Amino acid sequence: MLTDAESTTLRNLEKAIRELRTAIDPNVPTQVVHAFLMVAQDEGQTLSTYAHQLGTNISTASRHFLDLGDQNRKLEKGYMLIDRKADPRNLRINRYFLTTKGRLLIKSLVDIREG
Repeated sequence: MLTDAESTTLRNLEKAIRELRTAIDPNVPTQVVHAFLMVAQDEGQTLSTYAHQLGTNISTASRHFLDLGDQNRKLEKGYMLIDRKADPRNLRINRYFLTTKGRLLIKSLVDIREG
């Protein structure tokens, strides 16, 4: 049997998952959600840094990041939650940041409370 605090935590997690699926796509893979949350926690990193943090290879992370951007890997409209910007000191390096839409989604997730 769960404690009240455990039940509250699980209800809030379920609300967050529902919010993510509503905002992004009902069938969004958890790996893509994980990538989005990694960028939200530490913006401005490179793809290789995020791939390492996600425990995946760069090509897999690249596909997830494309899906999260403005144009996905199939050249269709992406989720538009992150933006890629060239590093001004080294234009061969891209860094990733939340878009306005991404920031709004993170705010709604952070604001989830028992209710």
